Amino acid sequence: MTLTRRQLLQGAGAAVSVSLVTSSGTAAASQSSAASPSSDSRRVFVHPQNGLLGELLDVVDSVGGTTLREYDNFGFVLAEVPSNRLDELLAATGVASVEEDDETGIPDDWSPSLLESLLPPDRSDCETHPDQQASWGLERIGATEVEPDGSGVDIGILDTGIQANHCSLSVAGGQNVTGSGLPDDYEDRHGHGTHVAGVAGAVDNDRGVVGTAPNANLYAVKVLDDNGDGRYSDLIAGIDWCIENDVEIISMSLGGESESEAVAEAIETAHAAGHLLLSAAGNEGNTGSDSCTEETMTYPATHDDVVAVTAMNEDDTLAAYSSVGEGVDLLAPGTDITSSTVDNRYAEASGTSVAAPFVAGVAALVWETREESGPEPGTNEAVRSILGETAESVLDTCAEGDGLVDARAAVGDDRATGGSDHEEGWSESGSVGTLRDSVSSAFEWVTELVGAIIERLGRLFG
Repeated sequence: MTLTRRQLLQGAGAAVSVSLVTSSGTAAASQSSAASPSSDSRRVFVHPQNGLLGELLDVVDSVGGTTLREYDNFGFVLAEVPSNRLDELLAATGVASVEEDDETGIPDDWSPSLLESLLPPDRSDCETHPDQQASWGLERIGATEVEPDGSGVDIGILDTGIQANHCSLSVAGGQNVTGSGLPDDYEDRHGHGTHVAGVAGAVDNDRGVVGTAPNANLYAVKVLDDNGDGRYSDLIAGIDWCIENDVEIISMSLGGESESEAVAEAIETAHAAGHLLLSAAGNEGNTGSDSCTEETMTYPATHDDVVAVTAMNEDDTLAAYSSVGEGVDLLAPGTDITSSTVDNRYAEASGTSVAAPFVAGVAALVWETREESGPEPGTNEAVRSILGETAESVLDTCAEGDGLVDARAAVGDDRATGGSDHEEGWSESGSVGTLRDSVSSAFEWVTELVGAIIERLGRLFG
């Protein structure tokens, strides 16, 4: 929320509690430690005029504030400023705007159900884990029937972290950008991030569960704390880290109530650099899939440069919890999805948080078939277009956007490989499937014609 001079003056006496921000390492946002802030200070983004930082740090210091965080790729800073001096900051030369560092996080009602049927006798011994099984969602979108597996493609899971030693997961690396704990401590102590990671890319090792893109490189970008809570400044730091580390796909199963100029700049910068960003639409509910005037989506799913994902049930109906709105792009399975969770266990969970990583996984499958490697301006838009234009219409309403993400059709699309030929057998959809369908239709037509001729001759000479 960008603050006007009047809003700053009105909030000058407000008591806002904030947390100490510590360094998260050179690969992520540059941060400076500060003393514990007083109760009458505000945590804000400070945007410079003309996009130039210049003497902005000195300006923050001149009003008794402390710069908490600078970013490698974005032209603003995060600062802690006394509430009664925010009006001076806004009026200072070189300052264009000031906005709150608002909260983000996972839905409050996220409640996974641990699956005792998949509980191994010894969770630490991977050999004792149950035989691998695909979730109904994975089968519904056809991801079990395609050859690409996401090899060489990076997916950043911006969440509560990932359990690094889970028997169904392989974590390529990551960063803790929350300011709580060490930068390399991206371990998940909540469960949400590990469940999301499993949907996107649990490994194909015959144990437990398998993900949509089982050979993709999963990166645990911890932007939410162990309670599933965070701030926009941490989300931005996570996007910043993905840009710095050339992570192609940025998956965000989280949301906040308000839009943010700072988050928007981060998203637009990442998009312009060739990254594909996806987000859960939110779990704010709906009054039915035909209610096309509803706007219940959370942020950043509403941003134009973010692929917003709603959730459906196993019977192809819109989930009652799913947010909807004009910005919906795709639909994906989201109810009672089996995946990995912390303590080397497995659980069923529901939400658009679960739907979004299905789309992230399919995006990795498509990206693998492209000639380009790494983030590439234009490639992200091409992959996004393929996902949308090959989606399956299920609801026939605005609530599904372009439709249900379809792995078979997406990797079978001519544009998935930049127009080159596909390896036969990848998909029943696309050029191979279309040719096969055409031949089959022609054969059926000839068979019917011959049958009609024989029947007519039988009547004439019978």
